[in-house]
Formats: sequence, structure tokens, C-alpha cells
Amino acid sequence: MSCGAPVKVLGVVDAITGLRLGGFWHRVGATFSDNVIMFLPTYLVFAVFGAGLGVFWGFIFGVATQGIYQVRLIAGPRGQTVGNRIAQTMVRDQRSGTVVTRRQALKRWGVVAVYTSVPVVIGGNLALYVIMGLLGIDNLWSLFDPRHQTLHDRFAETIVVIA
Repeated sequence: MSCGAPVKVLGVVDAITGLRLGGFWHRVGATFSDNVIMFLPTYLVFAVFGAGLGVFWGFIFGVATQGIYQVRLIAGPRGQTVGNRIAQTMVRDQRSGTVVTRRQALKRWGVVAVYTSVPVVIGGNLALYVIMGLLGIDNLWSLFDPRHQTLHDRFAETIVVIA
């Protein structure tokens, strides 16, 4: 109770881990924040390697920069990227609720890396439609999933919880 009124606790409690699950908008906030934070470093890596080795390798090294950021922080002791901290969420193992392993973090990021690489493989306008479709399916999946998991969460056996 707060000033005589009941306090609304955010997030549905997960039946398996007992942790409060992060919802769709928490995830949007974390992803948006991470994208803003990583835009300049990723672009700089892309520009440097792209100028020296070509656009393909610039893209590969740019995606790898994103992966290093995601995997190191999500598999770290806090289980959070900077975007997760801003959105007050953490990534956890779906069974135990503990910090995810490096392998889980790599699998989680890997799914996203594969579908963001579609434009390099396909090219042209079709790539835009394919990537938008895959991005939409992956991220909107959490709206219908009982544990609010995206497809990359399900593949890596992770959940996003309120910090």
C-alpha cells in the first residue's frame, strides 16, 4: 500500500522462476536504447573496415561489434546491456532464473545477427521486406507468448525479467 492505495506491481510473475517478466514495451525501450548507444561505434567499425576491405567485410565487422557488446554484457554478472539497465530489465535463464551462459548469449544474439545479415546476402528491395518481416515476427512473438519470449529468446532458452 502506498498512501492507502494498492501499489501496482509491473510484470507477470513467471511460474517457473518466480521472477517478474518484462513486457513488450520494456523490450522496446531496451532495444531502442542499445541501438542508439551502439550506432556510432558500429558505424565507425563499418566505415574503417568497409573502406579497407570492402562493404561486405565492413558489415561483418559491424555486426561482430554488436555481438561483442551484446554477448559480453548479457553473459556478464548483471545479465544486462546498457539498454537493459535503462529499461530496468535483465536477461535470465528460462529454467533457473540465473544469469545466462556465454553460449546462451551467443545463441540469442546469433539469431538476430542472421536475420539482420539478410540484406548483404539478398540485396535490393526484397531484402528490406524480408528483414522487416523477420524482425516483426521475432519481436512481435513476445506479445502472444505466455512467457513474453521472442523467437531468439526461445532459441537461446532465455527470458527477460524486470530488474
